[in-house]
Amino acid sequence: MTVVSGLVRYVAAEAERRLREGLDLMSRLGQDRTRLDAYDERLRRMEQTLDGQQAELRSLRADLDSLVTQLNDRVLPRLDERMDDTERDLATVATGVLRQGRDNAANGTRLETVEQRVGDLRSRLSRVEQRAGLWRDLQANLARLGEDLDALRTRLTATDNPLGTEARP
Repeated sequence: MTVVSGLVRYVAAEAERRLREGLDLMSRLGQDRTRLDAYDERLRRMEQTLDGQQAELRSLRADLDSLVTQLNDRVLPRLDERMDDTERDLATVATGVLRQGRDNAANGTRLETVEQRVGDLRSRLSRVEQRAGLWRDLQANLARLGEDLDALRTRLTATDNPLGTEARP
């Protein structure tokens, strides 16, 4: 219990000290009446200034609300239309790009096919040229064989028929 009573005495003493300090401050402020009057006048001017600023702020707020309302009325309906137009334009552009990409891919495939066909035709042409060369060689060889056969026949006929009579076929 002595601890609690000592604590109570300490709290009471501290409260009394602070109360005296506050009363001393009040008495000093009361003695300095000119300062209080100056502070009071300053406080009134500040309140008047704040009241004027508050009225101006209310007026600005009303103007701002009006501007926002007008802006919403003017811009928002057309904004939706413009967004729709933009979405349509983007869809058209995207479709065109996709279509062009497919066309380019198809053209690339066609080009590869044409290149393959040209390659095949070149190889066929070279084979045909080889065959034509072989055919010419064969014709030349057959012509020489025919000439050799004619020469051989002529020799054989000349040696078989010394009288110049016609030889057997």
